[in-house]
Amino acid sequence: MLISTQPDSKGKAAALERARQLTEFRWTPVRDVPVYAKAAGKTVLPAGEEKQGMLYSSTEPTDKFITENISFETFRTIIANPDSALYTKDIGGHNNSWAYFGIVCNGLVRYALNIRRRYSTKRWPTIPGMRKVADEEKYAVEEIRLCDVLYAFGKGRNHVAFVTDILRDENGMVQQVEVSEAIRPVCVRRQFAPEAFYEEYKLFALWRYDFIDTVPRPVLQDAKTFFTDRLSGLPAIAVDYGDKTNYRTHEDVVISTFCEGENEIEICCEGKQIEKFLISGVGKVQRSFPRGYYTVRHVKTDETVCFCVTEPEISHSVQKDEITIKADACDSESRILYMEFREKGKAEEIQETGKDDENSAVFFYSDQCASLAKVEELTEEEKESGVFTRKIPEDAANFKVYFENKYGIWTHTMIKI
Repeated sequence: MLISTQPDSKGKAAALERARQLTEFRWTPVRDVPVYAKAAGKTVLPAGEEKQGMLYSSTEPTDKFITENISFETFRTIIANPDSALYTKDIGGHNNSWAYFGIVCNGLVRYALNIRRRYSTKRWPTIPGMRKVADEEKYAVEEIRLCDVLYAFGKGRNHVAFVTDILRDENGMVQQVEVSEAIRPVCVRRQFAPEAFYEEYKLFALWRYDFIDTVPRPVLQDAKTFFTDRLSGLPAIAVDYGDKTNYRTHEDVVISTFCEGENEIEICCEGKQIEKFLISGVGKVQRSFPRGYYTVRHVKTDETVCFCVTEPEISHSVQKDEITIKADACDSESRILYMEFREKGKAEEIQETGKDDENSAVFFYSDQCASLAKVEELTEEEKESGVFTRKIPEDAANFKVYFENKYGIWTHTMIKI
């Protein structure tokens, strides 16, 4: 008989609960979901097959990270809508992603620890409160604690994982270590005997989060009940990014109805009706909107979906090795959070092979995606004014400024320096 280790603080209990939200929920796609698997390349999660665990995808080009840019509740509305971007779009050209929504390895651990900044795997050691307690292959299994972080970058592995259980026999000897992690194509919990653990994670150092006792319980506590609570058929009205989400001004909104007969649709912007139209039977329309907060209502059923259309005004100037950025959210309900620099590349091949040398490096960046973020915190005065100056890292290619509103964290398209 194996005995599970119990958390010794409320913070650890909350962190474990948050991690299990991402590994325990069950969901059933209503259409095929494009995903990426190392062994198979581009493949799909088939429609109608129940899956357990949050979807894996590196959604840097779209900023549709689950738990950050969109909520669990929003993701459920995306799953239920066969016209949603989950099924109708994918992120081509990135071997670390295909699905339009998802989470990555460091995203699972950041959510578990309530770290809201998007630290890249390379920059993981720079997270305040993140402390290395043992180098790779330098610790015994008895030294591992609940909520420890397993971290590797380089040497063939770039990954972050989270210890969510330690099982002992009646004599107190460790017999099994459970690790929760985001791997393709979904988040999982895996159990290892000590020997198998050391073989799987031999390149991983052991890290610990000093602020673990500050982690709050998740808002949505019972992920299993929430995600297995089946919707009774299709929604009457839906939009392709899901209920309570953010669009950029250049992105069209796909509005779908799933009722037979005449569907009367009303669109309001911040309480004022701006349009009313009919859709005959099951169908969809595509609309573009200026900045604002919108509600789309199916008049007959009174069902509604909400979304925000947003885009900041960003300008910058460079003087020698410094950049001054002016950022205006253009939205009274959004606030600035932080900014980040992004490196000039090596991203794709390092992510896939772990090789980091001149012969194997693939240098790339675009307006949508670069690699390996360096977070820059802002003072309250800088957030208020929207003006801040920072020294440019030597490897910086471009930058982003992050904002938050009631629908999640959002950002502009990357800007090249």
